[in-house]
Amino acid sequence: MLRRFRHAYLSVFLGLGAVIIGGCGSGVTGFANRLIGTDGQRFTVQDLETIAEDSSLSDEEKRRAFRDLGIADEKLIEALLAL
Repeated sequence: MLRRFRHAYLSVFLGLGAVIIGGCGSGVTGFANRLIGTDGQRFTVQDLETIAEDSSLSDEEKRRAFRDLGIADEKLIEALLAL
């Protein structure tokens, strides 16, 4: 029983340590919604929303715009069109 307690205590301690150390000093904010396309180009979720909500673009023009951002997955493009 003592062995299980030590193992559980050690697991919790190491887990908390990883969270604390991983978050210390990073200071990086505002990049949570930044994505990278297959071609290495960076874009944000807001870029996707802008294209999806642009009523002046046809569906084919939106598909092309998504591909231009580096999105190659056709299923993902179709899902974005459905937003």
